[in-house]
Amino acid sequence: MTVSSISFLPIVTGVLAVYLITALAGSRFAVKGVVGPYFGALAIMFALFASLMGGDTWHEITRANSLVAKQVNALSAIDSLAESFDEGQEQIRELTTRYAEQDIATDKRQVEKSKISLEELPALIDLQNFVLNDKKSSSLLKARLFKHIDDLRDFRLQRLEIKRNHSGPRKLAMLILLGALTQIAIAMCHAENKLAAVYTVGLFTIAFAVVIHFVTVFDSPGNFEQVVNLTVLQDAI
Repeated sequence: MTVSSISFLPIVTGVLAVYLITALAGSRFAVKGVVGPYFGALAIMFALFASLMGGDTWHEITRANSLVAKQVNALSAIDSLAESFDEGQEQIRELTTRYAEQDIATDKRQVEKSKISLEELPALIDLQNFVLNDKKSSSLLKARLFKHIDDLRDFRLQRLEIKRNHSGPRKLAMLILLGALTQIAIAMCHAENKLAAVYTVGLFTIAFAVVIHFVTVFDSPGNFEQVVNLTVLQDAI
């Protein structure tokens, strides 16, 4: 899984926190008398905010996978309805297969270009036009088919919106700020022992970096493809 560059920011802030606090030792600005429980308040605030952002990320991953499953169900429904058409069953199946192939290919292309586009898939337009121009099938049958075609479009766009709209800069900035303040607080509690400051801040920094990496999973299309299972769409072809 690709590690985003922002995941290394906690390491930078951790090094600066240890250097700043320990560098003040022996000067008139030296930090003294700060007890361990001091950093607890900041740590709790960081943990609460990180858990909320982590929960949102997990929810979006689950929702994206659910949308892929709904796409597969819509494809299956269209395939079943194709049996009721007097003519064009094979063409409908061919267009739905082409839709799935174009969806997967578009996702791969977006991963390579690291750019999310909400472009319409030509196969879906062709399928819609085919049903619209069919004069022999009943209006009820065509209406049911149009409903599943709209579902395919809607489910795919929702999945791409999740992929495009990730953690958000403001929430991420707040998480980084709280994490950096917690690093400073931990370093202050070990201001007179540089080795202890390095160890304790270092351990927290590892956890801090892991949290940042997880909540920014949508920043990289490649990471998104690893947590959202498109193989079920491939299997539906």
